[in-house]
Amino acid sequence: MKAVTNQEIREIDRKAIEEYGIPGLVLMENAGSRIFQNLKNIYPDLRLKKIIIFAGSGNNGGDGFVVARHL
Repeated sequence: MKAVTNQEIREIDRKAIEEYGIPGLVLMENAGSRIFQNLKNIYPDLRLKKIIIFAGSGNNGGDGFVVARHL
């Protein structure tokens, strides 16, 4: 698996929004949903745990709010 840099992911986001017309909120929802699904696969009893999500004001924080909503 190839990891991408911050600059590369920003460019991917920009292209998705500007060139493909995918709203930023849709990208955020998809990212947060996938994070939740991966966490659920790793920790099947995830919903039985007490979890704290620390989320800032940027887009990554938005992803965190999506994860929290799914919990």
